[in-house]
Amino acid sequence: MRKRMHLSIESDIEIESKERRAFLKAGALFLGGMWLFPALEVKGSGNKQEFMDDLPWFQQPLRIMHTVLRETDAEEYDVDVVTNYVLKSGANALCVNAGGITDFWQNPLSAANINPFLKGRDILKEISAACKAKGIRIMGRVDFRGVVPEVYERHPDWFAKNQDQTPMMMTYTRPHLHIACYSTPYRNDYANEYVAKIIEDYNLDGIWHNSPGYDGICYCSYCQDAYRDYNGKKLPALGSSSPEELDAYMGWKRLAADAYMDRLKGTIKSFGDDKVYTAEVFSMYEVGRRVNNGIDLKNAFDHFDILVSVAFLTENTDHIHYEDYNYAQSIIKFLKSVAPEREAVVMYGGNGTSHRLVIEPSLDVKIWLWEILSAGGRFWNCYFTNVPPIAYDTRNAFVESDANHFVKEHRELLAQHVPVSRIGIYYSNATRLHYRNDLEEEESFGDAIKGMEAVLIENHIPHDFILAEQVTAEKLNDYHLVLLPNVQCMSDKEIQFLREYVNQGGKVVATYATSLLDEKGEPRSNFGLSKEFGVEFEGERWNTRKDNYQYIAAATHPLVAEDAAKTQLLHQYAYTLKTRPHSSARVICNAVPTVHNQPPDKAWVEQLSSEFPTIVENEYGRGKVIYFANQPDVTVHKMGHGDARNLLFRALKHLVGEENLPKTNAPASVHMGWTRSTREPGKYVFSLVNTTSGPKRPTRELIPVHQLTFRLPFPGQHLQDHKVLRQQSDIKVSAEPGYVIIEIDKLKDFLAVYLETQYT
Repeated sequence: MRKRMHLSIESDIEIESKERRAFLKAGALFLGGMWLFPALEVKGSGNKQEFMDDLPWFQQPLRIMHTVLRETDAEEYDVDVVTNYVLKSGANALCVNAGGITDFWQNPLSAANINPFLKGRDILKEISAACKAKGIRIMGRVDFRGVVPEVYERHPDWFAKNQDQTPMMMTYTRPHLHIACYSTPYRNDYANEYVAKIIEDYNLDGIWHNSPGYDGICYCSYCQDAYRDYNGKKLPALGSSSPEELDAYMGWKRLAADAYMDRLKGTIKSFGDDKVYTAEVFSMYEVGRRVNNGIDLKNAFDHFDILVSVAFLTENTDHIHYEDYNYAQSIIKFLKSVAPEREAVVMYGGNGTSHRLVIEPSLDVKIWLWEILSAGGRFWNCYFTNVPPIAYDTRNAFVESDANHFVKEHRELLAQHVPVSRIGIYYSNATRLHYRNDLEEEESFGDAIKGMEAVLIENHIPHDFILAEQVTAEKLNDYHLVLLPNVQCMSDKEIQFLREYVNQGGKVVATYATSLLDEKGEPRSNFGLSKEFGVEFEGERWNTRKDNYQYIAAATHPLVAEDAAKTQLLHQYAYTLKTRPHSSARVICNAVPTVHNQPPDKAWVEQLSSEFPTIVENEYGRGKVIYFANQPDVTVHKMGHGDARNLLFRALKHLVGEENLPKTNAPASVHMGWTRSTREPGKYVFSLVNTTSGPKRPTRELIPVHQLTFRLPFPGQHLQDHKVLRQQSDIKVSAEPGYVIIEIDKLKDFLAVYLETQYT
């Protein structure tokens, strides 16, 4: 018998008591135009209960527990321990193994692989009945990516084949699995029969489709016939086919993946619209190979009822690092920008995905959850090896309780919230795909976005994302400022939208090679947005990673005035494009010829300033653009020099206006959340997450911060009520014309304040 540590499910878990304050009234009227809050198309909600009843269960605040069972967990599986943990931890849904690779129920179908440790039990039947009895939503985890050799031998024609017709194998698993492609009866007939049976027999509330994709090219007869029907051609071959042929194949594979998921969703929804279909959305910054699994943003957002991004604190790689805390916020902002009406959920783990038998650092997990919540997101705790009380390592049992119970207590106030923003980071899927190529700059997709977002978060500036696939003139007009962090690939249509946006008074900050390529990655001879930027591309890019500087050409300009009193030069890093300014552009900084630092007595140049600008400000129509020919955003992310941070922040402040941004004395280590209801105008939640700690991760101790003040712009509204939802000290909320002021005596980890306003 394996020895395992047990933690009593009935042990007392101390949940921090929450003080409640009566609603306060403030009579100050808010003046000025609406900057942060565009008009919303909303539904009347009536009272809170009616509002919640009007939402399907999967669009209400979710707190999901996910037990990824090993085969041996069936020996000691106790449905009471599992369901009691779910309830005590504050979760409201459970996802549990149904099967596919290994079945945790008595599967009578032809490709069954019943867990030998069940010994006649039907765990799926037991846990689904227990969840229904206790009011817990139950989802089944299915996995049809591949099968063990014993199942393959029963149906060898149901699985993927290499070009020589040998079986395609999944080599990262132990044992190696036989891969199933999108075209064969296993992924289609069998998978749909499987899903229909478990939903009907066990009254499941939904399906979690684990690892829905497969990589590579399958040459089974089904794929060969389907591809020939698609374009009359044979399947390409890796290593010998051209990129164009591989791209044509991927066009078909995306359609095949889409049809596969569409059939599965149709089966699930045939049992009712309240039955959920969901799977993971790829990472924001994942690029993948040219031939990939074919499941991308459009597939995910077209099919999944809950948007789930898998984001563990550490990834399953050889070289492990801790993700930045703000990444959890970023994921939610990204998902909410795409589909604001759906629950955006981060799948994390109380134990790691790279080290599944021991915990992730507890304090890091808690901060991660508060970060998710601060942007309007929810939690999906993917716990390996059963539930925490029945595991080798029980130290993270109930680590999610504080966050879960906070959402449970305030679910009516938190439902259907999205981040407040009139500043949008432009996210281009075409640019993401371009990063599959070998780039001269040797950077990763997301470096520029991460650097830009770091400046926003450190300075407590609300923002979200604008997806290129969803961009319209109307959508852009909701934003006072659009950020283009090296958005290299743009279609003519996107360029026209942005041109009209600026011409009508919009503001833009753009960096480096933005708009130099079309949507297919083909180079343009000049920037697509050259008129807006106020520069011409001269056809050359310089490696300015070392021994390079910028000369301050406009010492009185707000971007550099503070520095110009003490320096002629600013830091230069990463790559720079050779450009020439239009007569309309105001040159702020110029490139300095390389000043080699060895030998030091030769570290000089005859002329500090060149004719090639690095930063310009240009007016176009009624709008204004600040264009960086270099990469301050990449510099912030990869190198961190203060000049790059300052220049970007000052550019944002200059274009937006300091009066329209939150003002605070909080350090950068205090992260601000600010969300609004999409269904009830004037309802907001303001929150703070403290990440102040020692210099090394994991975080060992949070250092409380004191005497914080936030002055939030609320133009066109006046404060009616507020309610403190979570606090560690006295919190004072007051109003003055145009602003709400929140004063906090002490912040330990997380606080939240509900604000209710009316438009004047």
